[in-house]
Amino acid sequence: MEIVKESKKPYLRGINEKLATKFKESSLCTLVKEDKDLLACIRNNAIGIYHHADKVAMVHCNREGELVCDVNDFYVSGKHTGKEHQYKAGVLCTKIRDIKANSLSRSTPEKNAQHTLVSNNNSNPDSEWFCTDIEYRQSEKVQEFTCQKFKGRFDIIAVSKKAPHRIAVIELKYNSSAIAGTAGIVKHIMDFKRFSQKTECLENLCSEIVCQLHNLHQIGVNVPERLLKTSYNFSGKIEFYVITLWDNKSTHNPKETMGRYLFNDLRKKWVEENSTCVSKKNAMKETGIDVENNPPFDIKFLFKKVQSPTDFNIDDILQDTLYDCVL
Repeated sequence: MEIVKESKKPYLRGINEKLATKFKESSLCTLVKEDKDLLACIRNNAIGIYHHADKVAMVHCNREGELVCDVNDFYVSGKHTGKEHQYKAGVLCTKIRDIKANSLSRSTPEKNAQHTLVSNNNSNPDSEWFCTDIEYRQSEKVQEFTCQKFKGRFDIIAVSKKAPHRIAVIELKYNSSAIAGTAGIVKHIMDFKRFSQKTECLENLCSEIVCQLHNLHQIGVNVPERLLKTSYNFSGKIEFYVITLWDNKSTHNPKETMGRYLFNDLRKKWVEENSTCVSKKNAMKETGIDVENNPPFDIKFLFKKVQSPTDFNIDDILQDTLYDCVL
């Protein structure tokens, strides 16, 4: 894929200095830093607080300049009322135990693994990549010149620490059951195709990454120093990855299941010799893309069997040698 240039639109996903300072000086910021289950992500004029990749609060400044948090009632009461409450940051800290417990009640293995991957990678000073975001969705408002807005969501966004910087768009699957279905690999290939074809979306992503890196540093996140020197003329090569983790609960071989949903024919590298069929709805049939034969974007598949969604030895998220198989 061609190198894309950073968009001239400022602050697509970003916060102002006032919010950054207020948050950094708050007890909530201290809590997020000290609690390995929590993660702060930069949003548009807000900071998202995630517990195991589940967004539990949105932090912003109100009209009076106070640091406040919007929280769905479920995370406080455990009940699905559809209501949202606003708390001052200090008050939210006193409710964090209930918030985490209610978040755990709706957690999934995939979400837990997503958090673990990002946390382990960003805690490793020697990792090749730095994860800038999770649950990335580009606002339709900034896709000004795009006739059909891109509405997909990506699990993880990462940027390589060394220049020339590369950008990784990562999807995560946990166990074979996650590969099929409406949110499975066919949908991911469709999203990769649509996103990679929209130059404006790629430019917006480059802008957002630069802004997020500086904002994360402002709120006290340990961003690698070399990435802070990335200027707004930044351009990056976009690469797409699918990470598949599985444990003993997986009902089928995930690599074989992946092959059945990627191709319109049986591929030896993916499936067993005695396999006889592929999915009727596969990515090759639905998108026209053969990921093994000159796909229109760079894509790699990484597979690893793990003990559990939170117990695996991957502290460099895209390092081939840490996986059992790379295709």
